[in-house]
Amino acid sequence: MSVTESTESTASPPAGRTLACVLMAMNVFMTVGIVIANKTLFTMYNFYFAPTLLLTLHQATCSLGAHISDSSRNKSEANKAPAVFIAAIVLTRTASNALANLSLKFNTVGTYQLLKMLNIPFVFVGEWIFLNQPLKVSIAITLTVLCAGVGIATVGDISFSIVGTIFGCTSPVAAAANALLVKHVQSAYKLKGNELLKSITPWIVLTQIGLIFVTDDITQLPHWLETETTGILVLALSCLLAWGLEWSYVSVVDCTSAMTMQVLGHVKTVWIIVTGYLLFASPLSTRTAYGMSLAMAAVGLYTYLKNASAATKVAEDNAGESAALTKNDTLCEFAEDPKKIVA
Repeated sequence: MSVTESTESTASPPAGRTLACVLMAMNVFMTVGIVIANKTLFTMYNFYFAPTLLLTLHQATCSLGAHISDSSRNKSEANKAPAVFIAAIVLTRTASNALANLSLKFNTVGTYQLLKMLNIPFVFVGEWIFLNQPLKVSIAITLTVLCAGVGIATVGDISFSIVGTIFGCTSPVAAAANALLVKHVQSAYKLKGNELLKSITPWIVLTQIGLIFVTDDITQLPHWLETETTGILVLALSCLLAWGLEWSYVSVVDCTSAMTMQVLGHVKTVWIIVTGYLLFASPLSTRTAYGMSLAMAAVGLYTYLKNASAATKVAEDNAGESAALTKNDTLCEFAEDPKKIVA
């Protein structure tokens, strides 16, 4: 992925690339880790009765961790973004999660995966409209190949219904809006990592608490807490990984772009498939392997194109600065010795 896109970073390009690479690697690691932890929690320790409670605990841990980690910062620096943007981030995040679950409920897994890939074109167009990013044919073709590769690797049975299609199409809209809002708030108001999490996670927790009693069988929780001591430790690990995942997510978006975060999401999909094959003996067909190879090749090409574009922009900016300095030096020279000005 591109690691030189952020115009807000004050770090030098090599340092910025290193930081972005570390953050992206951390995000992939946290994603794979939380998938393993949650799968273990649901299958080995029977926590299947409370999926919404699990998500709520994840966000509560993020909120607590962000407040503790950011407690030493200047309080006047927090919550600088207007409330309307914070509310929009919270609502789009909640809507995205809810609509994704409804899409999975009313669609087959294959249809769910297929419609989920709409995130990429929605973010691509959204960056052009709202963030003034140029539309490049080479990037568009690369992203198309990436989606094709992921589709080949993950999409199986496909069938459409009116209700399922509506949920499947609106979920990517909400997810794309959330990614674009996060990028805008970070760029415009300089809200970094834990600062942003402090602002949004408490409200996400509040929006999800009410859903627990609708979607979860909470009556099983007391017995589970009494009998699953090791399960409680796995639950705690899942929550800590969720904090790391959320922090790395907003940090990657800040260092790169909303689109790069979407591309990284497909990289995580590939790694989750590989992890399932290696650790849980999940089947890996030839078609899946071909799709993953195609997707990773597209990721490599995307990285090359974005970094080449960033290098060209830096060279143009440096050339512009050099021309401006030369012009200023000439004017200063004329000002010191007016006789040098030739009529």
